[in-house]
Amino acid sequence: MMFLMITSLVATCGLWAWHTSLRINQIAGVQAYQLSSTMALGGQNDLADGNSPQLQILCNELLKSGTVLFAAYYDPAGKSIASAGRAGSSLSLYPADIESLTRIQPGHASVGDFFRVTTPILAGKNGDGLAGYASVAVLAGAEQLQLTRVIIFSAGIGCVMLLVSLPIAYGLVWRIFKPIRRLEQATYDIAGGNTNIDLHIERPDAIGVLARAFLEMAATIGWQRQELQDANAELEAKVEQRTSQLQSANRRLSNEIAEKEDFLRAVSHDLSAPLRNISGMAAMVLMKHGKDLDQDVVHRLERIQKNVEAETGLISELLEISRIKTRRQKMEMVELDAMVRELEGMFENDLRSRQIALRIDTPLPVVHGERVRLRQIFQNLIDNAIKYMGDGPTREIHIGCTLRPTEAEFYVADTGMGIEPEDLDKVFYVFRRGKNASGAGIAGKGVGLACVKSIVETYSGSIHVQSRAGEGSTFTFTINGQYVPDSQRMSGSAEFVPTPPTDLTEEDSSTAGTAWQEKLEV
Repeated sequence: MMFLMITSLVATCGLWAWHTSLRINQIAGVQAYQLSSTMALGGQNDLADGNSPQLQILCNELLKSGTVLFAAYYDPAGKSIASAGRAGSSLSLYPADIESLTRIQPGHASVGDFFRVTTPILAGKNGDGLAGYASVAVLAGAEQLQLTRVIIFSAGIGCVMLLVSLPIAYGLVWRIFKPIRRLEQATYDIAGGNTNIDLHIERPDAIGVLARAFLEMAATIGWQRQELQDANAELEAKVEQRTSQLQSANRRLSNEIAEKEDFLRAVSHDLSAPLRNISGMAAMVLMKHGKDLDQDVVHRLERIQKNVEAETGLISELLEISRIKTRRQKMEMVELDAMVRELEGMFENDLRSRQIALRIDTPLPVVHGERVRLRQIFQNLIDNAIKYMGDGPTREIHIGCTLRPTEAEFYVADTGMGIEPEDLDKVFYVFRRGKNASGAGIAGKGVGLACVKSIVETYSGSIHVQSRAGEGSTFTFTINGQYVPDSQRMSGSAEFVPTPPTDLTEEDSSTAGTAWQEKLEV
């Protein structure tokens, strides 16, 4: 505001000074014109009579005026007859001056600016002759000096007014913004958690209305904050209660798991011991009296030994299932590709004797996990595929993997006898076997797939099977992406592109490839 006031004052004073100066110059020029005309009239007779002393007196009288710089009379040839002027103001009459008679001519001398007018003096009664010239120069400096004084005086008054208005303006602004500063501080107080605010602002204007609205807002915020604190306290109490209940449930569950393991160990020991005794007794009878016994008795004793071995293995596997989720083994980086190659070598005799081709369709990743558990997954699935391969023309097992940002998905697919639809939801339960498996007389305990399911769930994954009777089965399981290095998960996924077996004849190979392609399309 002060800047605008100063700018307005300077602009007004400058404009007024400029217009006043123009007016003063105009007045000085008119004055010079009037004095020149008066000199021409007053000295007409004396100039015609050649009375130079009288003309000199007229010039001297004019010079007494403070505004006249120079006064002179000239003959028709431009020669000075009488003249008077201030020091350093001697002016001559040039032909150029004659050409611009009666015109106001500005000029400058050592004493200041002036305006000069030269008027011709006519001779004779009819005024048809030229007697000479009268010339006068009027100073504009006095008026300019007065104008300067007025400007200085006006500027001084303006400065005084500015100095007086500055504290007044500051006081007004301070009074206007004081409640706003209080509101600002109150805002920081509310942000800091203090809602008990008293602004002490009682004004009828818009700022007073704003202050009252702000106080209402602060009261509302305080009330809502109190409600929120009460709700948080109630929630914390509930969380603490739920946490206590969860801890109690976890302790109870841990105790139950421990009791279950103790029970399974006790049952395993109690069941295994008599079974081992039975097996030992049967072996002792065969060893001591085998030659004296009938072949039927020997056969029955051998069956006893085999059944004991099967039951002992079943007990061990059941005990192992109970330990999968409660007893984790050492975690390490496992190369699944190399592991599957080792399993291929382990099942080499079964694969060769049954003419089954084991194919790894995609590169398998390196996984951070339990080597024995991961091996158990693929071993059970491959063994399952071999057992249920059947007698179809296409005899293949395919293994592959698809990598995603959050998980790794594996599959073990075969071209075997498949699973009946009503058995699909039972294959992952203990002691559950499909009808086609029982009908085909395939040996099994119904524990392997249940074990695979438990291991997969320890890696936050899932497993499911897709199958059609007579067309084979595809077991698909996933493990969480946290067990697969980022560099492998971000590299993309591989395609499942099976190929027909290479150890068949050309005709069988063509038939097998067509059948496998039809299976994929279905």
